[in-house]
Amino acid sequence: MNLEKKKQIISRMLGVGKGRIKFNPERITDIEDAVTKQELRSLINDGVISVIPAKGQKTKKEEKKRRGYGSRKGKKTARMGKKERWVTQVRALRNYLKSVKTQVSKEKYWEAYRKIKGGEIKTIARLKEYLGGSS
Repeated sequence: MNLEKKKQIISRMLGVGKGRIKFNPERITDIEDAVTKQELRSLINDGVISVIPAKGQKTKKEEKKRRGYGSRKGKKTARMGKKERWVTQVRALRNYLKSVKTQVSKEKYWEAYRKIKGGEIKTIARLKEYLGGSS
């Protein structure tokens, strides 16, 4: 008898794929006789029907677990890439520069903009100092 339909029902019940359901070959007749879900559940509890453990990579859901504040060590920037940190820094500096654009000459603005890009100016305090305390 074809047991594919029973495999399908069990896989839906347990929330696993059909390929992971394994029947005990010695007790196939018991599986064939089982009609209701309750009978199939009792066969699972008896060990006649078993689930093969999953193999392969972790799912995204599993990878996201245990990333809370209590599990982290080191500074915030230690878990951040160099480029990501640089982008955050440059955006902050450019936003500040944009806010004081009207108080600075055009030449000074673009000179400061290039110095930010080149990494010569790394903090807002240094930027204020460069612009001549105009903020």
